[in-house]
Order: sequence, then structure tokens, then C-alpha cells
Amino acid sequence: MSAPASLGAVTETVILAEKFVSFQGEGPCMGQRCAFIRLSRCNLRCGWCDTPETWDWTRFKAAEVSSKVPIAELVSWVLERDVDMVVLTGGEPMLQQDAMAAIARGLPGVRVQVETNGTMTPIPELMSLIDLWVVSPKLANSGMSYATRIKPVALKALVETSRAAFKFVVSDLDSELDEVAKLVDDNGLAPVWVMPEGSTREEVLTGMAELVGPVGERGWNISFRLHILAGAR
Repeated sequence: MSAPASLGAVTETVILAEKFVSFQGEGPCMGQRCAFIRLSRCNLRCGWCDTPETWDWTRFKAAEVSSKVPIAELVSWVLERDVDMVVLTGGEPMLQQDAMAAIARGLPGVRVQVETNGTMTPIPELMSLIDLWVVSPKLANSGMSYATRIKPVALKALVETSRAAFKFVVSDLDSELDEVAKLVDDNGLAPVWVMPEGSTREEVLTGMAELVGPVGERGWNISFRLHILAGAR
């Protein structure tokens, strides 16, 4: 299927890292088949980042791991995939909000989910176009200062969309669940999803077993990392 006629004159580009079709592995839409558009570049530098190729130019060459792609081309690609949801992820996709809005405008009938670190306030047009914001505020385990990784004004704007879910990656139950609770209380974040840090099946399953009780007692939701358990992307 080609892009809608209304996009015929669109010449804007987006800085893309990769695109692929898989299953959503985390959060409230876990298990949903969808198209992923991973945008390059990020405003944070998390020590455990699993997509350093989107920002770490000490290890990667930007020209080799990203490219400028016409938005109309991406829209056509999504429409040809026969999916009813697209995930705009990163890196930090909110660094390219105008491009995100153009992509969403070109996909009527396709649900648009955004994965963001919650440090940037959405522009007004984007607020009206996104079906679900999956917001992952970073904890101290990221190695980033509080002032860099937590932006209350941006979090407040995302809460006020009434279409946001807040997802936290936890590696140390003893300290980090209390840290999550303070962020949740201070910023009025809900609903909350917690998932274990881990890049192997064993790490994820062990973390899940440890999280089930404490997360349930706090009234939060728990997330697998389905893509790791299933060996998918």
C-alpha cells in the first residue's frame, strides 16, 4: 500500500536508526504485533543503555548506524506491514517531535505508541495524535544526575494527556522500589509498570520472581521482557 495522497508532497526527513516488525516486549501492550520505528539520537547517557548505537559516538559512527529517511517512505513502509499499531522509540524520539507528528498524521487508523524517557514536553499537535505514551523515567541506576533525568514539568504534561503509562526498570529491589515510589508520589504517575533489568532469559526470569510480591503489594503492574524470553527483537 502506498502513502496517502496527502503525503505526496512531504519532503521532511527523520533521523532513523532502524525499523522492523515484531511483538511489543514490555509494558501495557506486551505481546501486541506492531511496527517499530527507532529514531536515532538521545538526550541521556544511561550506563546500561541497550541501544547505545543511537547516541554513543565514542563507540559508533553516526553515519554508519543512522540515516535520514523521508517521512513519506516510512509511512508507506508501515502501511505495507499490515499492523494496527506502530511504536516510535529510540534513543529518545521526542528530539524529533515535528517528524513524529508527520508520521502519526500519515497513519490514520493505526494506533501510535511512543516510548520516551519523559524529559521533554510534547508539542501541542503531538499530544493530540498519540494514542499511548509509555514513559520510562530513569532511576539513579542509570548513572545520570536527578536534574538531568527527571523533569517534573514534562512528566506533568504527559500525566495530563490521560494516555500515559509509566514504566520503570529495576535491578535492586531493596533500594529502587522505594525510589520508584517517591517518583510516583511526587509526580502523580499512574498507572505504573515495573520490570526487571536483564539481557538474558535467566536474568529476566529471576528478576520477575523477585518482583512479583513487592510490586503487587504496592498496587503496581509487572512487565516481562517478552522479546528476551521469546528470543525476538
